[in-house]
Amino acid sequence: MLEERIQRRLRKGVIFISGIIAVLLLCGVLFSAFLSSSRHEAARGQISAEAEEYRSRIIKQLKADSQTLSTLAVFLGSEDTGEKQQLAEKMEEANEQNDFLTMAYYDTDGNGVLATQGMEPAVGARLSDLAPEGRSVVKAALEGRRSVSRLFQSEASDQRVFVYGVPVYDGENVIGALVASDHIEIFSDILSGSTVLAGGGYIHMVGSEGKFLVRSPNTVVKEDLNTIFDGPYLADAEKEEVREALKNQAEIFGKFSYEGKEYPFILEPVGVNGWYLFCVDTGEWLGMTSFGPARVLQITLLGIILLMICMMLYGYRLLRGYNRELLQMAYHDPLTGAENLLRFRQRLTDALHHTGGSVAALSIRQFPFLAELFGTEKTEQLLCRIRETMELHIRKDEFFCRDTEDRFYLFLQETDRSAVRGRLEALLGEMERNAKIGGTDYQLAFYCGVAMSGVCDDPEETAVNLMSHVQFALDSAKGAHSSYIWFFDAELHKKEELENYIEGHMHQALRDGEFRLFLQPKKNLHSGMLDGAEALVRWKTGAGKMIFPDQFIPLFERNGFCVELDLYMAEQACRQIRAWIDEGKNPVAISVNQSKRLFFEADYVQRLTDLVKKYDVPARLITLEILEGLALENADELNEKIRRLQARGFRVSLDDFGSGYSSLNTLVRLKIDELKLDRGFLLSAQGAEQARARLIMKHVAAMAQQLNISVVAEGVETEADEQMIRSIGCDTGQGYLYSRPVSAAEFDEKYMREESARRT
Repeated sequence: MLEERIQRRLRKGVIFISGIIAVLLLCGVLFSAFLSSSRHEAARGQISAEAEEYRSRIIKQLKADSQTLSTLAVFLGSEDTGEKQQLAEKMEEANEQNDFLTMAYYDTDGNGVLATQGMEPAVGARLSDLAPEGRSVVKAALEGRRSVSRLFQSEASDQRVFVYGVPVYDGENVIGALVASDHIEIFSDILSGSTVLAGGGYIHMVGSEGKFLVRSPNTVVKEDLNTIFDGPYLADAEKEEVREALKNQAEIFGKFSYEGKEYPFILEPVGVNGWYLFCVDTGEWLGMTSFGPARVLQITLLGIILLMICMMLYGYRLLRGYNRELLQMAYHDPLTGAENLLRFRQRLTDALHHTGGSVAALSIRQFPFLAELFGTEKTEQLLCRIRETMELHIRKDEFFCRDTEDRFYLFLQETDRSAVRGRLEALLGEMERNAKIGGTDYQLAFYCGVAMSGVCDDPEETAVNLMSHVQFALDSAKGAHSSYIWFFDAELHKKEELENYIEGHMHQALRDGEFRLFLQPKKNLHSGMLDGAEALVRWKTGAGKMIFPDQFIPLFERNGFCVELDLYMAEQACRQIRAWIDEGKNPVAISVNQSKRLFFEADYVQRLTDLVKKYDVPARLITLEILEGLALENADELNEKIRRLQARGFRVSLDDFGSGYSSLNTLVRLKIDELKLDRGFLLSAQGAEQARARLIMKHVAAMAQQLNISVVAEGVETEADEQMIRSIGCDTGQGYLYSRPVSAAEFDEKYMREESARRT
């Protein structure tokens, strides 16, 4: 159906558009994910590179300071270290030329000289007076190793410091340790610059336990936290993993959230004393890198995708609106707004899936004249009011439509005839009262046809039949002077269907020889011999179905086809007589019925004459049977036609005498050769009026014989019938007593051979 096709097309459109939107969104998500991943990797690489750069700076600084201290140690020998006072002066001078806070020398006995900037050098310093971090450095130097201490709080300077230590050799022997301390600011100067990640990041220094050693002033975390395990830096699930990584001096990359923003970071091991650089990316550097254009591209792509989605959604809305308008045009009447016949048929099929019902079709009597009388506008208003009235009379799950002009169809769930009639009478009555036209007293009348159906197995076929039947019922209701309702009659419909078949196939049947010649014998009551036969027509269709004369002869008489059929049967009689002659049999006369239309055809006599000449048969063997009704119209013209036929050798018989308005005057006026008494005489002769009927028949037969007219009695069915017609003077008998009408072949086999044998 159209609605289903449109809905399928709409669903396909929705699926297609949804698919495109999904693909676009997926592409956008993948591209965003790619950019995010690239940004993430770039950020990690940038942070890692930045941390490595600052680690290198710190290592260089440590190496430079350690190298400076080693150079000083080279110039110290046993002669220099033996005199402690001179050593103190040299160390004070060297310390002034460097940035160290303190320089000290300790011999292997732990005695030392200490030179501190801004203070007098101290001679006789004891190793035990140093902080544990300093002692460990001195001890390593005395063992011949360079080292750097951890950061610690110096009592002398009251600052956080660290200590370098290098061994002092005399030849190959370690004779002492030269140490120097420096404050943490040398790292702060390196880490607190504004160039970290191009100004988009900062660096802290932390120990292997996660404790902050050096803090950058540019930190985003405002709280003064002791370790990276405090505050927002690490989630609880990550802390143990980070501790293990710090312990193993592994690089750590991660991110933390602070005040609703995420910050990637890296913990880069310095390689000295378990120190780490804690490098944090604040994200500001991305605006200064290639990811600025990438961000613009990402936003542009997202904008394009959103624009395409909006355009597709807009297109979908237009398509849906167009489909809605298309359905409106396809399923609704543009004048009244009611549904049209196409939609009605669809809904009817759907309704019959669930329940039975009735279909009514109604029209306005003499509607074509209304537009001429009142104008198009008034008649259109009338149709709209009819639609409004019908809406008030339908119930839930019932519906109606307007087809063309004034025709409306209505589906009711009622299946009871009286209930349907009551509802339709109420509807028609209200329309007659309210559907005024032109403000006049013009009385509208409606005619209505109804077809009903119960629950069915095949709703589609039932719907088709209902629409066909209701049309038949509507046609049957036409012509009434007031509103009229006609219910479909199945038997009458079968008759109409047969008549339709007959009229639609009669010419083809004549061409194909489907009209068959049947013969009913006539018996000579005087000799007991075969006296002739009456030609009767039977219609056997190509499918083998038999159609009897009473089913098609009345219709042919109305439509005029009887002219062609009567001539055809006359020709079949001539052909049969010719066949008997050719076979050497004595032919018998055949009576052929002739209709009024044919009898008064201008060339009738000539056409019959041509037939007997064509088959070269004696015209006397053809008896033409006419009905007495012909004599009632123009006896003189009829006698003239009879005279001409008799002059050509044909015999003329008056059929069914006594069936209508028979009078003895007919016998006087018509110059006929044979009189056939209707079976009605026989029936009367057996009833209460038996004596009177027999008397009349006897006198009719006697009168006919005196006029040289032979008398045939039809409808002889019993021996008693034959005895009676013999007694009243009839010449010939015809009826079922002798035989029913049989095919020409059977008649030939049964009667002509038997008759020929008897005569020989």
